[in-house]
Order: sequence, then structure tokens, then C-alpha cells
Amino acid sequence: MTDTIKEVFENTLFAACERSSWILHSYCILDNHYHLALETPEPNPSVGMQWLQATFGNRFNRIVHSRGHVFQGRYKSLVVDRDAYMGTLLDYIHLNPVRAGIVSRDCLPDYRWSSLWCLYRKRKRPACMNSSSCLYYAGTLADTPIGRKKYAAYLDWICESDAEQANDTFNHLSRGWALGPKAFKSKLLEDDHVQWVESVGRETEEARSRYWETVLAKLFAYHGKTAAEIQSDKKSASWKVTIAYYMKKHTLLSNAWLSTRLNMGRPQGVSQYVAAFEESKGLKERAYKKMIGRINT
Repeated sequence: MTDTIKEVFENTLFAACERSSWILHSYCILDNHYHLALETPEPNPSVGMQWLQATFGNRFNRIVHSRGHVFQGRYKSLVVDRDAYMGTLLDYIHLNPVRAGIVSRDCLPDYRWSSLWCLYRKRKRPACMNSSSCLYYAGTLADTPIGRKKYAAYLDWICESDAEQANDTFNHLSRGWALGPKAFKSKLLEDDHVQWVESVGRETEEARSRYWETVLAKLFAYHGKTAAEIQSDKKSASWKVTIAYYMKKHTLLSNAWLSTRLNMGRPQGVSQYVAAFEESKGLKERAYKKMIGRINT
């Protein structure tokens, strides 16, 4: 995977986090795979990951002028107990380039395709990232130059102290369905999470559609639009495009679903209208910001 392709994946990942309301605690992109530590406030990991991999696959194929599947199969996911394994997981992800022999321990913070690189460059951090997590679990370190320096030393210590024990611990992270003590796993089972664990995020289309309808109803009410106006107004009406942009930016719905509800014609037209809106000054207009403030309260 070239740096260009890695950048495309990174940008697609950030977009997926924004669309899915995910909190990105850490990530690492390697030549033939990636690792993520995600917090999913909404029950949408499956549909979000589907969007991430499908969207990246399309972009990858356009770049290399190819067709077909980019990923070998479905992603693997595990439920993680914050107290028992979160810190270890974040360290595991950050140390991937060293274990893969891509960089030395001294150069680890400079590996470009990792959340560790963002940790040391505040201005480069995406809005979806929580960079303080790894610092907290490494000893409640502060997000300051001194704290970040101590975290780098901590990762170096992990590599140096007991490599065999560290590898055993890290290898354990890739097995099973949950990371945590027996009590944590038992609690998941008692709370009827078995079906969720076995099909993480395979939410029904009905549930997703119901949520989208709720958001759309709020937007229609805000603009004061009736069912008759939805059908009679132009496909490219400014209020329709504004709603379409908001929905595409904050949910994982399809163009086909949105074009039907807004009467915007062909599904491809939705993408064209939204892209034109994003390239215009629409995002900076006071009216759009006012709508966001009203809907998100």
C-alpha cells in the first residue's frame, strides 16, 4: 500500500467516524491491514464499517484502475473492557510499526500513518479523535509536550523490558470475542449481548430507517416543508440540497433512500448536488450554521 493509498484510507476513516459519531481512540495503517480502537456511542459498528470498507474500496479501485473486492473478508471486532484492556490495546496498536519491522523504536512517533503521529501534532488531529486516552492509561499523563514525551518513553520501555511477555499479551488481544475478565464477559451475557456479540452491529434496516426518518422529520419541520412541497419543489431546491448534505454528513444512509424521501430524482444526482454544495460557500452561510445549531440541540 503506497502512501497515497494510505492517505485515502485515513481520510475515509475520519469521514466514517464523523458520519457514524464514532470516537477514534487509536489507529494504525500498515501495508496490508489496519487496526482501530473505536468507541461507538450508537449501535452502528457494522453499517459504519461497511461504509468505510466499501467507500475505500471504490476509491482504491479508481486510483489503480481496477475492479473487485479490496478486502479479503469481513473485519474482526472485539468488545473491550476499558479498565482491564483499553490501555494495553492502545499501546498494541501504536507499537504495530515496530513489531512489523517498519520503523525503529526511536522513530515510532514519526510513523506517519498512526494516531501516535497525530498525538505529537495537535493541529493535525481530526475532530473525531480522542488522543488523551493513551496518555491516561499510561499513567494519567497530561496532553502536554512533557506528557507526550513520557508516553514515548513508556512505549520504548514496553519494547525493552520483556519482549516475550509483551508479545504474549499482545497476541492475546487478537483472540476471542471480548477482552476483559470473566466478570466482564459474564455481564455481557447477562445483559443479553450474546446476539450483539455474535453479529456485532448487524443492525436491521428497519431500525436504521426509523432513526433516519426521525432526523428527516426534524429537518422538514425546521424548514417548514410539507409533503406536497417535497413533491412539487425542484429536485435541486436549495433546501433539499441543504438537508441532503446534512443527512449524508451525519448518517450512513444511501443515496437511493435519500433521493426517494426528498424527491431528488436519480440517486447519483444526490451525490452531485451534495458535492456542489460542499464546494460552495454553503457550509459557511449563517443559515446553515443556524440549522445545525437548532437540529443538534
